[in-house]
Amino acid sequence: MKKRLLCLLLALALLPGPAAAVKWEFPASAHLEVGYADMLPVTGFDETDLLSALKELERVCSRHSRDRGNRETRRRVQALYEQILGEMDLLATKANLSSIQYDASGGAPEEAALYLELSAQQTRLYDRCCQALAVLAASPYGDILDEDAGEGAADSFLGYRGLTEKEAALYEEEDRLIQTYDQIMEGSAPVEDRYRAAGEVYLQLVRLRTELAQWAGYDDYAEYAYEALYTRDYSLEDAADLRETAKGYILPLQLRLLEETGEGELRALSVRSRMDGEAVLDAIQPFAEGFDREMGETFRFLRIHHLYDVEYGEAKLPTGYTVALPAYGSAFIFNSPYGDYQDLSDTVHEFGHFFETFHATGHDFWTDFNIDVGEIDSQALELMFTGEAETLFGERYGKVYRSAVLYNILDSILDGCLYDEFQTAAYQNPEMTVGDLDRLFKVLSEDYGYAYDPGVEADPTWAENAHNFQNPLYFISYATSALSALDLWFLYLENPRAAKEIYLDLSALSLSLPYRAAAEQVGLRDIFDEEAVPQLAETLGNYLDGKDVSYSGRRDGRETVGPLVLCAFAPAALVFLLWLRARPSRKQRAEARRREALDPWSSRQGPEVRPRKDDPWAAQDQTPPWEL
Repeated sequence: MKKRLLCLLLALALLPGPAAAVKWEFPASAHLEVGYADMLPVTGFDETDLLSALKELERVCSRHSRDRGNRETRRRVQALYEQILGEMDLLATKANLSSIQYDASGGAPEEAALYLELSAQQTRLYDRCCQALAVLAASPYGDILDEDAGEGAADSFLGYRGLTEKEAALYEEEDRLIQTYDQIMEGSAPVEDRYRAAGEVYLQLVRLRTELAQWAGYDDYAEYAYEALYTRDYSLEDAADLRETAKGYILPLQLRLLEETGEGELRALSVRSRMDGEAVLDAIQPFAEGFDREMGETFRFLRIHHLYDVEYGEAKLPTGYTVALPAYGSAFIFNSPYGDYQDLSDTVHEFGHFFETFHATGHDFWTDFNIDVGEIDSQALELMFTGEAETLFGERYGKVYRSAVLYNILDSILDGCLYDEFQTAAYQNPEMTVGDLDRLFKVLSEDYGYAYDPGVEADPTWAENAHNFQNPLYFISYATSALSALDLWFLYLENPRAAKEIYLDLSALSLSLPYRAAAEQVGLRDIFDEEAVPQLAETLGNYLDGKDVSYSGRRDGRETVGPLVLCAFAPAALVFLLWLRARPSRKQRAEARRREALDPWSSRQGPEVRPRKDDPWAAQDQTPPWEL
């Protein structure tokens, strides 16, 4: 759903959230007993009934003066309102199912055309609904909005001006350019040619989005995205400070993990962890059932109704995400697997999103997605799941698995900061060329520990990150949420029961609060506090030293260690996995994340693209010499 209409976005951002945290308790929600196969095939959306209901709602509300106090009229307005929201749930569900089919088919023309059609309908009909609700808001029945969406909802629609044809055309062009990017990256042209073509598409997106931001009254798209698109309760300046802190405190710890885990051990783990999709789910299910009754029931529902596509498919786009299916009161997990340990962590990550989405009980029209909160749900669950590592892989390789997941969490922080800094610069300087962007990415990435061969002056591999194209300024949310996930994991290591309760409290919020407010409400620290990241780094350092984690003593202002100093590591070792976990907004296309084929302990030799093979494990040795 494209909740990108600025005037409404800003108004909704001001609506009050829950006044106080509720003991984790998910309200009753209708989860229809419908399997994924029965949801197919995906067809177009017939908007006849929706348009009829919108016209009648406007007609009834416009004659409110003579119908004031008429109970029958109020009941009719209420019924029309519910019908409209139900139709929009159906449209959002069809669009999300279409995106799944698009990615599963590798972006086939028929699936691409259907998705573009549904996406255009979402933009147009969402705007049309807002116009009708503005009429409702101005009538004596405006309290229906406040009762359903919270006090102030009716006021947020007053004065709504509607989407112009020009604005609608810009949104449609944005979708078309994103699909063009997908086709370029899946094409057979030489790698450098694909990067160059993708870069040109990116420049078109920058110009288009800059125009959208200026229409909304912003100087640049970066500020617009932070405030309007993602409704964050932290600023670009806050993010800039966090980036510098991450370079000083998080990067040295990731480099330490890089040195302490051998490449041979990681490859042996990859061989031992080869599983098909059902085996991955089998490995996760005992953890979900042991975590909490509600989580166990949710996981069983996921499997019974096959609300996932996690098997290898030759045509699949290299993508992973979770999307809502609001018409069914459910959700769906899509993933294109690697064929190694990352399939476990990926699926746990997405199930964290599934668990939250499954319990979001409101209509899709009103459901906000605060990305930073949602990514705590996923990344914290990844870390907690590492407690199962020894059971799955034995003591030796269980430790390797835990180190690999922890490395990737730190990578989420650092890559989140890197790409946020890169994209902010791109949108604040829209006159840059593709060459300028390649050179900028090389310079910035060196600040985050990347190393290059002598003479390399530019790095075009930023084009591999689909977030740059599909969800601009999204990536910082991986950094903020990963820090909060570490915070919660440290509590979990000391007091699992207390950590589980906080996790469930967070999930029960259904993303109704922005990031900092949600963290405060459930008792997590504010990672923008100047002492927070140094404290987290100190605790992680102690954990890596084999010391017991003491969570309770650090939140009372205990003196922290001084800034960590970057160590001098061999250039060949300074490589970071571009670990691109995706989480789509329910208001826009379920976004993809494109990931490199290189593992995190290999040298960065230059641009590479994940190869397409009939067998995803064909390139791996069946009996590696280092395996005992």
